[in-house]
Amino acid sequence: MKTDNGWNRLAAAARRAPAARDEAAPPGFATRVAALAMSARRRPERLADLLSLRISLRVLGAAATLAVAAAGAGYPAAAKLFAGSPAPTASHVSRAAAPAQPVAAPDATPSTAMPGDDPVAELAEIVS
Repeated sequence: MKTDNGWNRLAAAARRAPAARDEAAPPGFATRVAALAMSARRRPERLADLLSLRISLRVLGAAATLAVAAAGAGYPAAAKLFAGSPAPTASHVSRAAAPAQPVAAPDATPSTAMPGDDPVAELAEIVS
């Protein structure tokens, strides 16, 4: 079998070649890269991408409209629920910012509960 010494000579020459190379980018390279990036932005997008974006924006608008409508529909019930509660004042804020004090455990007997302490019952009265 004849061996190909051409490959061995080429590999030996590559090993002897100096490893130091000019690693700087060629002149105008940055300009070409910037031009390619700018031209990529101007390409028309796929039709599927445009349609999905259009549909998602419509769905977002519909969801926002429904959220505003739900808040508006629930406002009268919330206003009735909180009509008797006092508005927050500076004393409420200072108490909220103060360190927490230990609270005694409530009695387990239902006789100590105030009649207006059941928010579920209050909400049922408002709804009915």
